[in-house]
Amino acid sequence: MVLIVLLVIILSKKSFKTYGFFPEYPSFTLKWSLLFIAIFIVPAVASIILSIVLGIATQTNVSSTSIISTIIYYMVFVGLIEEIYFRGYVQSRLNEVFEKRWQKLVFKAWRVDYGASLLITSTIFALIHLINYWNPLTSMWKPVWWMPIHILFCFIFGCIAGALREASGDIYTPASLHGGIMTAYTLLSIYTNVLTLNISLFISWFIFFWSLEPFFRKAERLKSLSLV
Repeated sequence: MVLIVLLVIILSKKSFKTYGFFPEYPSFTLKWSLLFIAIFIVPAVASIILSIVLGIATQTNVSSTSIISTIIYYMVFVGLIEEIYFRGYVQSRLNEVFEKRWQKLVFKAWRVDYGASLLITSTIFALIHLINYWNPLTSMWKPVWWMPIHILFCFIFGCIAGALREASGDIYTPASLHGGIMTAYTLLSIYTNVLTLNISLFISWFIFFWSLEPFFRKAERLKSLSLV
């Protein structure tokens, strides 16, 4: 997937910065990427340790090798790779077609310039997850009652990741969020029970949504300063 994207960018002689490969504000990107990762990973690790101490962990033989491999896989081969394609390539290309005519997201304080490209990319991102239930290449069809909820959540996440992409100007901020969520969820599902998993993720999402207001405010301030 990434090789195809890189090849298309090179052959079209486009700038890699246009597709978010080079951060517009490196210190801002580094700070918020690390923060978004920590928001999900720290509660997850704390929940796993607490589960082991209380004797309610589903697995007590926590292997450092398996944890490291899980983190690398989901941070790089899921979070980064998928964001390079969807928010880096697809959304950037669609931005060349659709004007960024909107600013406000859900709340007044969440302000970022975006257009129909964000919604279209999020829709594609959500629908591609249908392959988890229906894959014509393998003749797999495993529908479950919560499949529409999963697809809806993927669309909502796509909108959030797309907004982070537009605000930060790069793919690393949404990639850090994407990888952090998947890493935390996977580790929690392996080493804790469902209740602990839900509590940990609820805490993480609460902190994340609380942090979005200062994130968008600082991103807007940086862009206004760069235009001066």
